[in-house]
Amino acid sequence: MRQLYTYIILVFIISVPSFFLQSQPREIINKLPDYTQNTSNSPIPLKSQLPCGFYRNIATSAIGISDVKLDSTTAYNQAYLRALSMLALQKGLARGMSDFFSDTNGKDISSNYEELCELKSDFCTTSENIKVLDSFMLSSGEFVLFLGIDSSSITPTNQIKINCIATIYYKDSEENGRRKIINKISFDNSLSAIDKNVNHYEKTTYVTGNNRWISNETYFNNKKIETDRFKIFYDSSTECMGDTTGFKEFGTSTVDGLWFALVNSVYRQLSAKIKENFLKVKKVGDQYGDKLITLNRESGYFRFSFNLLDAAILDNKLTTKIKVNYQ
Repeated sequence: MRQLYTYIILVFIISVPSFFLQSQPREIINKLPDYTQNTSNSPIPLKSQLPCGFYRNIATSAIGISDVKLDSTTAYNQAYLRALSMLALQKGLARGMSDFFSDTNGKDISSNYEELCELKSDFCTTSENIKVLDSFMLSSGEFVLFLGIDSSSITPTNQIKINCIATIYYKDSEENGRRKIINKISFDNSLSAIDKNVNHYEKTTYVTGNNRWISNETYFNNKKIETDRFKIFYDSSTECMGDTTGFKEFGTSTVDGLWFALVNSVYRQLSAKIKENFLKVKKVGDQYGDKLITLNRESGYFRFSFNLLDAAILDNKLTTKIKVNYQ
């Protein structure tokens, strides 16, 4: 059995489309941690009140939210870069693949499903065209910033280039009745203001296992930001929200911060919607007696655009609604 499984995996690796090999998905997958982060330090609870402006601006501007308890300059720069990354990734290039392997032998079932999606965008504008529409500091120490683009500037001079890569990985495996689920979302965002000689870079990775926290790692301008000890509880009036029907069911916990909850909600939805456009490129199966082995693969490569339409926070869970178009 192990020889057959190894052979199938070799066929899988050799026949991966060349465009996807450039992303080295196995390197990403192999680096996933398989342990729970040390939590010997006691968590610090924080309470925060969300103003109605959080919901009012969601659909009409790009949102960026800093991590907790940063100095004011770092918080602003981080929220600014994150808002621009959300703006840039509203239009981008998507590529991805999914594989499902199952081995059924009577009542014994072994299966492995893996899905990897990469979203990429390069966006250029000018500092004169970027408008701050709203901003506020929460009592949790998170800085919330809403940006818009105004292309009416007559003499734009300060060029800004934003490069964004978002990688969404999902793995669901089962063996001998034990199920294991891994979710990983990582971002590489950079901003270069050429005429002002300003550069910002962020590398963020979130990993959860079986819907439980594993690790959160953020580097901003090559400095690691420590936020793991803070657990945040938001007081949000339902009067600020619109229709919340169906929101609570698919919420993402906000106790690790608004930005964590927002990007997990948005990009896991986006990944799921993009997967609907994958094409089946391979299906292999073999059966003898009670034993059935199958391998299915799908992949896709296309341009997309999306908009964040709405958000709601109920019982410390944030849910978003998005709209996706394909080219």
